[in-house]
Amino acid sequence: MNKIFSSFLIVLLFSSALIAQDLTKAEAPKIQKELLFFSNDGCGKCKVTKSYFDKHNMPYQKLPIKENRPLMYEFIHEKTGSRNAGVGYPVLVYGDSIYFSIRNLTETLSEIRKMMEDDGLIDKSKTSHKK
Repeated sequence: MNKIFSSFLIVLLFSSALIAQDLTKAEAPKIQKELLFFSNDGCGKCKVTKSYFDKHNMPYQKLPIKENRPLMYEFIHEKTGSRNAGVGYPVLVYGDSIYFSIRNLTETLSEIRKMMEDDGLIDKSKTSHKK
């Protein structure tokens, strides 16, 4: 009888743990991605980037490079594995993606806008798709 009771208790505890785990997943808040924009005053590409973000109603957090250089390099090191990477501005971070030394700025900004639309951070109907 003790073996049956012990087996029942184990099944009951295991089932309770699974149910609690499912409830936790359902109640967990959705992680919101954020667009970080490391910008340098006087940088032409940084001005174009800011204008693009504003024109397309893209929420972003502008971080002056002068005050945020260590954080910026932390992202770059994580991406490249190198502590000596040369960096062209602006530096953009969205989710798991990081962009720096950008060759085709318009294409990159459009790619980020599309990701933000897909993630529901911006409404496709409210963004301007004019070039």
